[in-house]
Amino acid sequence: MNRKNLTAAVLAGLAGAAGLAGTAQAVNLNPDGLGQVLIYPYYTANDGNQTILSVVNTTNNAKAVKVRFLEGFNSREVLDFNLYLSHHDVWVAAIANGAPAPDYPGTDYDTDTILIIPDDSCTVPYLYEDYQVDIDGVGTVGIQPFLDYAYTGKLNDGGPDVEQRAAEGHFEIIEMGTITAGSDTEKDITHTWHTPKEGDKYWAPGDCDQLVENWTDGNGSADNGIWFDEALENNDDKSCATKGFEGADFDGCGQAWTDTERNSGGLFGGAAVIHPANGAMFSYDARALQGFDQTDDGIHYVPGTIHPSLNDGSETDAWVFFGVPQNKAVNLQYPFSVDAVSAVFMHEFTMNEYTTADIPAEAATEWVITFPTKNFYVDDTIVEEQDFAWQPTSKLSDPEENAQYCNSWKPGYTYPTTKALNTDIPIDGPGPWPGNPGWEECLYEKVYFDVDPTEGRAPFTEIFDGGACEEVVLVTYDRDERSYVSPDNPGRPPVVSPAPPPTPGKDVVFELCNEVNVLRFGERSVFGTPSFGEGETAQSLLLTVSNEQVDGWGWIDYYADTDHEDYVGLVGLPVTGFAAWQFENGFVEGDDGTVKAFYGGLFQHKGNVRKIAPSSTRPPAFPDRKVTN
Repeated sequence: MNRKNLTAAVLAGLAGAAGLAGTAQAVNLNPDGLGQVLIYPYYTANDGNQTILSVVNTTNNAKAVKVRFLEGFNSREVLDFNLYLSHHDVWVAAIANGAPAPDYPGTDYDTDTILIIPDDSCTVPYLYEDYQVDIDGVGTVGIQPFLDYAYTGKLNDGGPDVEQRAAEGHFEIIEMGTITAGSDTEKDITHTWHTPKEGDKYWAPGDCDQLVENWTDGNGSADNGIWFDEALENNDDKSCATKGFEGADFDGCGQAWTDTERNSGGLFGGAAVIHPANGAMFSYDARALQGFDQTDDGIHYVPGTIHPSLNDGSETDAWVFFGVPQNKAVNLQYPFSVDAVSAVFMHEFTMNEYTTADIPAEAATEWVITFPTKNFYVDDTIVEEQDFAWQPTSKLSDPEENAQYCNSWKPGYTYPTTKALNTDIPIDGPGPWPGNPGWEECLYEKVYFDVDPTEGRAPFTEIFDGGACEEVVLVTYDRDERSYVSPDNPGRPPVVSPAPPPTPGKDVVFELCNEVNVLRFGERSVFGTPSFGEGETAQSLLLTVSNEQVDGWGWIDYYADTDHEDYVGLVGLPVTGFAAWQFENGFVEGDDGTVKAFYGGLFQHKGNVRKIAPSSTRPPAFPDRKVTN
């Protein structure tokens, strides 16, 4: 047994014995909340709500990170930019309807969503200074509207093509690299005292404008455009810096390396949905992923592109933690990094509580169900790009040797990618690729995966066309163990507790069609999710459960009705989210008489993880492989 296999075996043994494993070289969810990637499952600016958010750099190093907001139907980008955090820095912002701000050129502030930035940490573009307004009670802030370019016009995906679609969704923050200590870039990012001509000192980053200059075409200037020029140098057709969502093949392009080093993690963050008029607040911690990227220079991409995305990490392995009765961690290997990210979110069930009681206060419950990677499996503009990987075939020193002896590679191991190979050399031929330790002696072949552009990649089953619907099962119980009784069978005689298990036909089968889904129990609203259009053609992130049970708990089964299963046999779907409870009390006595009081609480979903042998009757993510000559 070679050293790599021996190490893997030892780790697996430790995992089985103690429920622990080394996770440095594979994607994993950090239960302590620190990581390289932060997933925020929900934001909204609908119905008077605002969402405030933060990200914290806990390390001694400055960092480059990507901030990306994605609308809720198909996770099309509505805003992204580069953020540069100094050591121990915090960046905050708020998402709101545009009403608090004056007219922004070309923007309707009655319907549009804006990002409000009261924080002077460096971004590219520098949003804090690009368009500033004074808001009463807040002070001077930067304003940036959310944009609809990725889902309107020629990029229309069948979903709503209105500006308000951007008002509800989820967002992610991805570390792109640690900034080299002592570099000019670190000095530009780090907060320090400034003395203007008037003499009043103020505390601010060293020079955010210089970072903008670094990403501006400098035509070879020593002071300007260094990152821009590197991005073009790392891109064969010189188009990476100018292409946005429409870009076809970004693997290994549009990336800069000056003053960036390996990602070090240590980020945490959170968000809160606030309704100022009601006085309600729902707060949550972002889910933190560690082990996403291990490349020496990080993944520092040009602003204005879709990269880095959750498919740009160097690691395609995932550490998945199984609870009772297994109590172990398992290393699973996938073709793409986004598959590893999906794996750590895979659940057969998600579970939570609900209440719709009238006494002592009027209660409302909504479950937010977010599939943070779904667009990589259902958006045809992305699925069609994920159709190949590279596979070692032999060693140069002995071409007759089996590929499994090329850097200990064998079928089932991670496929090399530009990131995994840690190269700036485009991968556009059979190899060899010099300068890639461990792989430089290998010959390669391109392995194609048969991807049907009319079907989603497993574990999803549909391509988005106004929706990408997956059948799931909802099972609910009241607080006395009684299962939901459907309207066509409205009653049953009283029974003692515990009640018998639910009978077939009483579970609720429904479809989750969007990246973000809001499941409302009863008629009362929490987040005010709107509908777009009327009648049978209406589109919404909202589903309503008409349940005669006032309160209780339930679960969503992602496997019972549709055999959702990923490439290696994890069952279910990659999901996160929470339950939000709101109580309205109209009997609170105020100084001026009776007033209403609102209270809110948020509870993260629970779930279970299960793995089976990959199905022989249902094709995996990439069922049939053919090799180029």
